Amino acid sequence: MSEDQPENLTGVWHGLYMYPAAVEPGAFVATVMDIAGGLTGSVHENSGGDGLPVRPLNASLAGFREGRSVVFVKRYDGAAGWSHAVNYHGALSSDRSEIEGVWDIPGVWSGRFLMVRSRGAPDAVRRRAFQEA
Repeated sequence: MSEDQPENLTGVWHGLYMYPAAVEPGAFVATVMDIAGGLTGSVHENSGGDGLPVRPLNASLAGFREGRSVVFVKRYDGAAGWSHAVNYHGALSSDRSEIEGVWDIPGVWSGRFLMVRSRGAPDAVRRRAFQEA
């Protein structure tokens, strides 16, 4: 196991989600803590596709990993009027550097997503999260 590809998913992940319609893909950055397969974290992105000026959005992340399966819910914090939840179901690549799968807002719409692990040191992320707590 290499230093930049740890067994767990703790780290910074850069993501892209595609819409099922002719809407530009959305990009996000997720800071993930993986403790014994339980996932928590935060997500930061910009709004778009709703016809309004672009605004920063923040969300929490909570879920789990089991084997190569990764499941989490991203819940927006209410800023800029966004407070809904988005379900993510994905598969972890064999080298643990990517998660690919589908997202859905039940009864509204769904699409595909891809997350790529940043090459930064996961220990630095753990220290920063601990200092902020």
